[in-house]
Amino acid sequence: MATPAAAPRRRRTERPLLGLRHRPGRLALAVFRLPLNAYRHDAGWLLGRTFLRLTHVGRRSGRPHEAVAMVLHVDDATVEAFICAGWGKETDWVKNLRAGPALNVQIGRQSFHPHHRFLTDDEAFEVVVRFRREHPYRVRLFEAVLGWGDLNDDATVREFIRTHPFVGLRPAAGSSG
Repeated sequence: MATPAAAPRRRRTERPLLGLRHRPGRLALAVFRLPLNAYRHDAGWLLGRTFLRLTHVGRRSGRPHEAVAMVLHVDDATVEAFICAGWGKETDWVKNLRAGPALNVQIGRQSFHPHHRFLTDDEAFEVVVRFRREHPYRVRLFEAVLGWGDLNDDATVREFIRTHPFVGLRPAAGSSG
C-alpha cells in the first residue's frame, strides 16, 4: 500500500531581520514602533515634535489603524505637519489616506482631527531642503542606515521625492488644535 505523499510545506513569508533598504524588517519595525508605544502609554509628549501618531481608516477593513512618522517640519502659522512615507507609495497608511481621510493626529500633547494633502514635488523639495538644513545629523543617519543616497544632492532628492509621497496634516476646520 502506498503512503500518501506528504503535503507540500507552505513556506511562511517572513520579514527579514533588518530589511531597512526596501521594506522594514522585524528589528527595524520593533525600533520604529517605539514612538508608537510611547504614544500608546501616554508618553508621546516626551517625543516633542519629532514624531507624530497618525490614526487612519483601513481602506478594506474600515477599522482604525495607527502609524508613527517622523515630522520633517511643522509650519507654526498653519500648524501643518509634514511627513514622508519612508518606504514609498505602497506603504499602507499612504494607501489608506488616498482612500479616505485620517481620523486623528497627535504631536506631543497636541491632538486634532486632520485635513491631509499630498504635497507637490516642489513643495516636498522645499520641505527636504529645510529639513537637511535644520537636521544635518539625521540626514546623514538616513543616508547611512536607510541607503537613501546623498540627500544633500538636489538631483538625488528630486528622485527620492518621485518615489516617496510627502503629506501635510493640519487641523481640520472646527478641530481642536
